[in-house]
Amino acid sequence: MRNLVLIVLMCAALMTAGCFGSSRPPGARPGLTAQEAQSQQREAAAADALDKARQLYHDGEYLDVDVAFDYLSEAIELDPTLVDARYQRSMLLLEKGRFDEALVDVEQVLKVKPDHIQAQFTRGVIMYQRGNCVEANRSFSKVINQDDNITEAFALRGACYNNMGRYKDAIHDFSKTLAINPAHKDAYYKRGLANMQLGFNLRAIHDLTQAMTLDSENIETLMTRGTVYMKIGQFDQAAGDFKRASELISTDHAIYALLAEANAGMGKFQEAQKAADKALILARAERNERAVSAYKELIASYVSRAAAAKETPKPKTTPATDKPVDKPKPE
Repeated sequence: MRNLVLIVLMCAALMTAGCFGSSRPPGARPGLTAQEAQSQQREAAAADALDKARQLYHDGEYLDVDVAFDYLSEAIELDPTLVDARYQRSMLLLEKGRFDEALVDVEQVLKVKPDHIQAQFTRGVIMYQRGNCVEANRSFSKVINQDDNITEAFALRGACYNNMGRYKDAIHDFSKTLAINPAHKDAYYKRGLANMQLGFNLRAIHDLTQAMTLDSENIETLMTRGTVYMKIGQFDQAAGDFKRASELISTDHAIYALLAEANAGMGKFQEAQKAADKALILARAERNERAVSAYKELIASYVSRAAAAKETPKPKTTPATDKPVDKPKPE
């Protein structure tokens, strides 16, 4: 979740040259009614509160978040239509983890200014975090329609498509992401997932390998690539990925179970049994009785298969030759 908030903040900075627009209303017109004069005074006070918040904003962050938040709230109370104050407060609410309140501010911004691209992107991120991919995609699509160079709009819409099972659409968006930013490791990883779901295993391995070059110690990528290798029968490659994963996280019994299966796929039943023994020990330490039972059965199967492999006689082979063998002539 912290990563999503950072994405919002970084994208907001890239999508706008400044943090605030002009906040002060034009000078008072002569001949105002009492109600008009009061309204203008409130607007001026709101603009002044927004200016005070703006003075606390340096190098992409507030020097005092709580004081800035109070000034922004004061500005909004005085003038509920003040777009800049609402959007800036929504960013602070996101940082505080108050997503529902942030969404209220973002929705209000979009009512006043429907083409506010930063607010639309932020709405998409909040909806994505809530698991509402339909609404998230609606927002990301609006962002892309306004500016098709925003990398994260494509990346997050692609992630939503993955979650919705629309893997071809996901691949399209991740490819657009990578066209803009070839070093986007998450796009490679998630495009790999989409390719795997569609049965394009070699493409999946290519994408996951690219993701590994950008982050060689990512457990999720290692485990996913190992799983794809298992699907296509490349057990040695799978074992390499699972072994590396077990070195990075030595307390996950599921990793050792997969390593065991990869070794068994190569006919290395002793190595498979060792890995399964390790998985069993870790599962017992967690008191995971279901896993313990499964690993006991796995170990028994390896013992049985190893014994069967020893008893099976190897077929006799003769050296291959391109020349015909002359039969001995009778004397």
